[in-house]
Amino acid sequence: MKEEDASEAVTTALGHLDRAYDAAAEAIRAESDPRRAFERSTELVEAIRRLYEASGDLRAQSAARIFESEKMSLSVLANHIGVSKARAAQLINTAKAINKPDKPQKS
Repeated sequence: MKEEDASEAVTTALGHLDRAYDAAAEAIRAESDPRRAFERSTELVEAIRRLYEASGDLRAQSAARIFESEKMSLSVLANHIGVSKARAAQLINTAKAINKPDKPQKS
């Protein structure tokens, strides 16, 4: 995918995400049963939490891609992406943990 196509795809997807949240929130507000509205709100929070965690992992993997492809130090990476050196190290470690194959389980 071309860089401009990828950028446009991300922008479009984020717009869909915003609209999906708005639709869910509107449906929850329209729910006449307050307990059911609370249950649905909890489902929405959990869905957003999963997306938040997945997007944090994606961000860490993206930082690691920069770090590896441009062969830079953590200090340079931190400056490049606008975080502290400690945060850059956390991102790299998160990416490594995500990419690390699971240990085979013993039977």
